Amino acid sequence: MRCRPLLAGIAALLLAGCAGSPFRAARSDALPLQAFAALQQRAALAYAEGDAATATALYAQMVRSAPGDARAWRRLGNLELMAGHPQHALLAYEHALRLGGGDVALWHNIAVIRVRQAQAALAQVRGQPLQPGQRALREDSARAARVLLRVFPQPSAAPAASTGAAAGTAQGQTP
Repeated sequence: MRCRPLLAGIAALLLAGCAGSPFRAARSDALPLQAFAALQQRAALAYAEGDAATATALYAQMVRSAPGDARAWRRLGNLELMAGHPQHALLAYEHALRLGGGDVALWHNIAVIRVRQAQAALAQVRGQPLQPGQRALREDSARAARVLLRVFPQPSAAPAASTGAAAGTAQGQTP
């Protein structure tokens, strides 16, 4: 069977490609408590100061070290959304939800990403050639696109802020 070595090679390449991503299967690169606290402090400071590149790197390190930290996953999702990576943001937000870190702001951010995806998909319908019997479907899609545009004319690039967690939390800084 020549397929087995080929399949094993493909699997190894896929796994290697995910090795540097915080979105890979959760495994802990646990840090000592003091080192983790310092990392957490540096990440929060970079986030608060708007240093997205540093904050993203630090929060990615945090979720690798403590994959059960819902707040770190939420912050990483916010940063990914602000950086224009909605798929990564969605993965981080959904991970936070699985950890029990859901609230109105988190669900709102997920909804905004999905509405944007729906808008993009509906825009694709316009450019597709019509097959027999699909005129009504195209018209339904156009109607749905118009409704979404009225509801979400220009979705904000900044994630919604969580309420009640930290006093003074600014818009886009979900704790």
